[in-house]
Amino acid sequence: MIDELLSPLRLPERALDALTRVANDLSGLRAELASGVGKLEKTTSTLSSDVRPLRADVAVVRESTSPLPEGIAKLEKVVEGLGGKLENVHEGVGTVHADLRELSAKVDQMSQQLAAMQETLTGMKGSVEDVTKDLPGAGGTGAIARVREAIGGQ
Repeated sequence: MIDELLSPLRLPERALDALTRVANDLSGLRAELASGVGKLEKTTSTLSSDVRPLRADVAVVRESTSPLPEGIAKLEKVVEGLGGKLENVHEGVGTVHADLRELSAKVDQMSQQLAAMQETLTGMKGSVEDVTKDLPGAGGTGAIARVREAIGGQ
């Protein structure tokens, strides 16, 4: 029972022990935080030194890519113009194909006419040869030469 009566008097002692433990724990946390802050400062310093050269590279990239939107707009206009020109070329090719078909038909027609003329000329050549045999002074035995022989031959 005396322990129970003395218990309230021991309360400050227990509180003091708990506060001492909390202080010790906080001291350990403080040491860990100090160590972590040191590592963080080193990492930050390393990152900072790594990022500095990148800033110059980013500036160069920005400078070199800044005219791209204007260039793309110009290319789009050129492509649109080329589309129209390509349509014109396509129409021209269609016209040329039609002209070639027409020309081919005319060449075929002329070839048939030439073949007919060739037949006519071949037939005429035989007739001309026959006629020249019959001309005076011809050495052949054509109709005139036979008549001369029959009359008394000169």
